[in-house]
Order: sequence, then structure tokens, then C-alpha cells
Amino acid sequence: MGRKSKYTYLREIEIKYKTQKVNRKKAGGEKVNSPDVVYELFSDLQNETKEKLIVINLDAKCKIICFEVVAIGSLEAIHARPMEVFRTSVMVNAHAVVVVHNHPSGDPKPSGEDRAFTVRLKFLADNMGLEFHDHIIIGFGSYYSFADHGQLFDYPKVGEREKKSGGEQKQVENTKLGDSQKRKKTNIAS
Repeated sequence: MGRKSKYTYLREIEIKYKTQKVNRKKAGGEKVNSPDVVYELFSDLQNETKEKLIVINLDAKCKIICFEVVAIGSLEAIHARPMEVFRTSVMVNAHAVVVVHNHPSGDPKPSGEDRAFTVRLKFLADNMGLEFHDHIIIGFGSYYSFADHGQLFDYPKVGEREKKSGGEQKQVENTKLGDSQKRKKTNIAS
């Protein structure tokens, strides 16, 4: 009893898949080259009474590797951390992703929370080296595509710095952080 065990136990994660019926018979090898294809495959989400968040993992040729239902929410909201969205993407070594969720109200117009979540997902995907193709919201008989509406912007990678035209690094100015850094430098120098 008083001796320490010489073994340490670790959890091993095993990936298991189950199949699920979607609208197209050959969805497993379907090339996702437009939001219309995603809407056709996942249009049954329009009949759900709760919001569901799904990530579709794609290979380099934009063919579906797999998809995961990441979270199931309530009638008006869904809560998921961005890292949960990309969990299977990392495990299956996906090249790109498309995120899909539904609005049980039937109106696919994105809320402010939907827009903010999409910005965080795009930023995280960019920094993981994962292509973020689209976030699609499915409503009753219609959908909203962030990519089609030009709302997916490229964000600088962590560690990248903007360069001035002369090749010099840009100074941090006119921000509280920049001002506090300047004060620290002057205090150290005095």
C-alpha cells in the first residue's frame, strides 16, 4: 500500500464511425464545390426542432471524408467551443471543412452570434493550416452561405507581422497595448 505504482495509466482514443443516411446515395465520395451540394445533402436539418452543428471534413479534392454532429442545442441557440468543431478534422487529417447548422425558426439569416462564431472558426482554421470553405445555415426551403455573401475573410496567421511597403516591420501604435509597451520600454531605459 505504501509503495508507489511503477505504472502510469493513460487513455487511448479510438475513432469509431457509424453510418447515417443523407439525401444522396453517393455522398461519401461527393465533391463539395458549392453550398447547393451541402444544402441538398443536409436539407433534412430544416425539419429539426433543435439547432444542430455539423462539420463536414473534406480531402484535398473537396470530397467528403466524413461529417460529425458536433453539438445539439435548443430551439434558439447552440453552444460549442471552436476546438470541438475541428476535433475530427485533426483526427482524420482533413484538408478543408464546411460547417453547417440549422435554424429551427426556418429563417436562415445569421444572428450576431453566428457571425462572431464564424469569425472565430475561420481564424482558428487559418492558424491550423485547415481551409475553411464555408459556414452554411439551413432554414426552411433555403440556406445562407457566408462564402456566397463574401463574409469569410483571410486573417493573418499567429506570428505573422504586417510589413510596410519598405520591408520594415510595422510599429504597434495608437493602441492601449502599444502605449503600455512604449511606457515599459522607457521605464526600463531610465
